[in-house]
Amino acid sequence: MFKFDFKDKSQEEIDRFVVEVLDKIKAKSGTRRKNMFRKGHNRPEPKGSFSICYGYCNLGYLSPTKQRKKVEGTKNLYETTFLTEHPELKGILQQLCDLHCPEPIQVDQVHINKNWLSPPHKDAGNQNESWIVGLGDYKKGELVIEFDEFDVDYNIKNTFTKFDGSQWTHYTKDFEGTRYSIVFYQHSVNKI
Repeated sequence: MFKFDFKDKSQEEIDRFVVEVLDKIKAKSGTRRKNMFRKGHNRPEPKGSFSICYGYCNLGYLSPTKQRKKVEGTKNLYETTFLTEHPELKGILQQLCDLHCPEPIQVDQVHINKNWLSPPHKDAGNQNESWIVGLGDYKKGELVIEFDEFDVDYNIKNTFTKFDGSQWTHYTKDFEGTRYSIVFYQHSVNKI
């Protein structure tokens, strides 16, 4: 169980959030993310890295003995395992957004990446624009967005950046150190 309250907007509080919350996440990437990494980089993802969804998905089946929790009132929407196991994290992530995101957003769908070198891709399950922020003690690791006429490198470290990942191909440049990126977005399936 995660327990954390931001005391203020300072960089020290962001650093404390990384140590007390993000560094304590024990997770592995799902099969789709592992395959995405392998296809994009022609090698398996490195040990100690992960890319996980916190929110909802369309797949209820995990194994013959394990099913995801169905969202009541929906046809085909399920909680991700990480949401079911850690519902308290939603409030912590909402605090992060409330304090640091330039526009108000409601935490609905979150992708948490640790040391994950995202290959070029578009986000198939997103609706509308997303917000991304990079946290940790890393250097380099810019987000690159490929627009029609040109590419733009964004330094997302400690900076919420808005972009449409479903419209534009994007990826992560090489980095050094421990790099977290957190992407806030809306699921393409209406939950109500």
